[in-house]
Amino acid sequence: MSLKLRWCDMGYISLDFRPAITKAELAKLRKLAADMEVGQHLSITLERQDAHQADEILNILRENNYNCQTKGGHSDDDFFIKAKKED
Repeated sequence: MSLKLRWCDMGYISLDFRPAITKAELAKLRKLAADMEVGQHLSITLERQDAHQADEILNILRENNYNCQTKGGHSDDDFFIKAKKED
């Protein structure tokens, strides 16, 4: 399955990496993160079993000046990263 990208509203993008995270999807994230403007937000969802791969996602975001927060979901299946691009 491919990365699901949803434009929620002005400056807010939702990415769904379920069911698996691939190198191609990480490359898409790297490009998107670089192209976004200051003040825009990303909401990223991945399966809890893939949370060990969150470090790679967080590194991409931090390299592009994002302030990031991680959170487990209400169900036992999801893991979330909320990020905002800073100056």
